[in-house]
Amino acid sequence: MKQIVIEIEDEAYEPFMGMLRLCPAVKVVGTSMVVETRDVIDRCVALAIKKLREDRVFKHPGDYTYIMRGANEGVIKGMGFFYYPSEFLAYLREIGIDKLPGRNTLYDGITRTFGKFPEWTFSDHPSADEVMRRKNVLKRFLSAYTKIKLNVSDAFSDY
Repeated sequence: MKQIVIEIEDEAYEPFMGMLRLCPAVKVVGTSMVVETRDVIDRCVALAIKKLREDRVFKHPGDYTYIMRGANEGVIKGMGFFYYPSEFLAYLREIGIDKLPGRNTLYDGITRTFGKFPEWTFSDHPSADEVMRRKNVLKRFLSAYTKIKLNVSDAFSDY
C-alpha cells in the first residue's frame, strides 16, 4: 500500500473526489490541510469580531450585517457564503461568538443594503456620517482579520 499527498485547488476538489469514487481500491485517509485552514479562518474571524467588540465598533445590533455582506461578496477571503442570516448567526455561535442580534435584525440590514462594497447604498437614507460608519464596520473587520491572520501565519512558519 502507498500513501500520497496531493495539493488540489478548491475548484478542482469536488471533481477530483468524484473521480476517486470510481475507484473503490482508493481510500481518502484525510484532508487535514482543509480542516486546518478552516480552523485558522474560523479562529481569525472570532478574534477579529472580539477585537471590534473591544474597540466598540459595533454601535447597533445590525452592524453584523456588514460582515455577512462582506463574506457573501467575497471581500473576506475563505469565510464562505451564507444564504440566510440564521446560517451566519449559527456560524458565529459555532466559532464561539455570543450575544448576537436576532436573524430578523440581520435580515432587515440585508434588505436595506444595496450594491457592492465599498459602494454600498442604503434604503433607509442615513446621514453621510452613518454611511461611512457602516462601511467602516467591514473595513475595521478586514483590518483586524488580516492582522490576526498574518500573526497566525507567522506563528505556523516558525515551526
